[in-house]
Amino acid sequence: MNDSAQNKDRRGPRWLRVMLLAVAILTSPILCCTGSLVLEALPSSWLPGPLAFATTLFEGEVRVENKTPQTLYLTPMTTAYGEPVAIPQTTFRQRDIPLKPQSSITLKYDAADFPLEGIAVCKTKDDCRLLPADSPTNVYEVHTYESLTPLDPTWQVALQSTPRYNYILLFVIAVSLIPIASFAAWLYLNRRERPAT
Repeated sequence: MNDSAQNKDRRGPRWLRVMLLAVAILTSPILCCTGSLVLEALPSSWLPGPLAFATTLFEGEVRVENKTPQTLYLTPMTTAYGEPVAIPQTTFRQRDIPLKPQSSITLKYDAADFPLEGIAVCKTKDDCRLLPADSPTNVYEVHTYESLTPLDPTWQVALQSTPRYNYILLFVIAVSLIPIASFAAWLYLNRRERPAT
């Protein structure tokens, strides 16, 4: 009798296993969403052909090269909806993306929903210029900061009103661990039950 009680305790309640499996199944779309975010953040050259096509279907990208001796801070902008807004990035940093001297960076944007209008280039919080999106090759070289057009005040306001970091991305990544943890716990309880039966 003691053995059966121990076996019952060892197996754990059946409702707990059912609940863990249900949580893992119901929250699995969040894991898929995080997976797609990770794929979008990767360079398309790292992905196989069909997958690269699917993840970059409406994606545009530009490369900016900093030929100046100072660090510049970049934010891609659009006016697709009338007012200027910063284009969301798939990275944690959403605006003021640092570009060190004599280096380059690739900025991505959704060409269908957020066509690139220009890139805000800043030295400091209040000292920003505009790099117009007018290159047919999508490669921009900044030789001198002073040669850029001063940023329009409405663009400056839109830039400063954009959060610098994307905390929602961290939340999505954290929540995506729920289905993994739930499924792992369900497997553990099932394996624990097996020797007892």
